[in-house]
Amino acid sequence: MKTIILNNYYPHLTERVMLEVSDEIAVTLSIGGRLCDSYKRRKREHDECSLDSTPGFEADVTFSPLTPEQVLEDRENRAALYAAIGQLPPVQARRVYAHYILGISRADLARAEGVGISRISGSIDRGLLNLKNILENPI
Repeated sequence: MKTIILNNYYPHLTERVMLEVSDEIAVTLSIGGRLCDSYKRRKREHDECSLDSTPGFEADVTFSPLTPEQVLEDRENRAALYAAIGQLPPVQARRVYAHYILGISRADLARAEGVGISRISGSIDRGLLNLKNILENPI
């Protein structure tokens, strides 16, 4: 038999209460306490928060579902963007696509192609200007 202090498990108790419990119950309570502590630590380390804590907080961290019109507009914009990228010179198209769509850094692109970063940056910047002209003035 082990003696536990109930105040550790029930903090609302005002006076100190000690209770003898069987070994199995003591082990179960100990495991539950460790799980609770590890959850609190993980919550603190990953900046986890409850959406129920502050009224109006949900709107800051969640996205409302897209309407059918927004989905259609997104598809049309994406199709226009890919068509415009297809009209760029091949090198510019490849570099703009790799940097902005695939998320590859300019330094990694330069290393992969064996050229300087300034050449990659210039090509991407010219590609963006060409994209702007293509999208603003469709043929």
